Amino acid sequence: MPRNAEQNEELRESRKKQILDAALTVYNRFGYHGVVDMEAIAKEARLAKGLLYYYFKTKKELFVELFTWMINESSALSDSLLEKTKTMNPIEQLMNYAYGIFAANETDPRTIQFNMRMPFDAYAVFSPNEWKDGAEKSDMHRRALTDIIERGMAQKLIPNANPGAAANSFWTVFVANVFVYSKLMLGEQEIGGNRIEAFRNAVQFGFQGLGIENVVWNDYLEKVVRENQASQTAGIFTQV
Repeated sequence: MPRNAEQNEELRESRKKQILDAALTVYNRFGYHGVVDMEAIAKEARLAKGLLYYYFKTKKELFVELFTWMINESSALSDSLLEKTKTMNPIEQLMNYAYGIFAANETDPRTIQFNMRMPFDAYAVFSPNEWKDGAEKSDMHRRALTDIIERGMAQKLIPNANPGAAANSFWTVFVANVFVYSKLMLGEQEIGGNRIEAFRNAVQFGFQGLGIENVVWNDYLEKVVRENQASQTAGIFTQV
């Protein structure tokens, strides 16, 4: 029996998602310029290369949609984390925001890898008139951290400094450390220690760099771990 219009649309969306998912894996592996044509993506998606060109006329068209999709996903995550933590004091909010990123990355470790690569390829993927907007949208996590840190400084909970520079340092160190853990999760290295220690290692130098005493940020780390161990609900904050 022929498919109706609704079934055809469902198949189309399913195929596009399959292609974008494969493109994410391939992009993380090779970068934008390393993907010469659609061949590697087709192989990862287990589809004929010609079928990819049916959905996306060019490699650039595919990557514009991939980048837009991932930016929207990251924005939704950031907004959700900020909403869940908005009543917390800045240090506790910063710890919970970082934990949310860490936990979401466990669901799909490709996310943090994409976030590391994306700023370097925004200009190549987006048009000259759009790349700045794309790059700015991709910076949502660092901007969120800037706002949190600025509030912490205003409340005398974090030593005064340039909030943007402080957020950039925190995010850079955090992402690099989570990236190492992501590689461990993909089996590229031996896993050492448990995931709580991995999270502690991921945030330790970021909080120390902000001049926050170890006993303070460790207390909040223990609190977020306890709360998520006790929680039985599914969501961004996953159970440990």
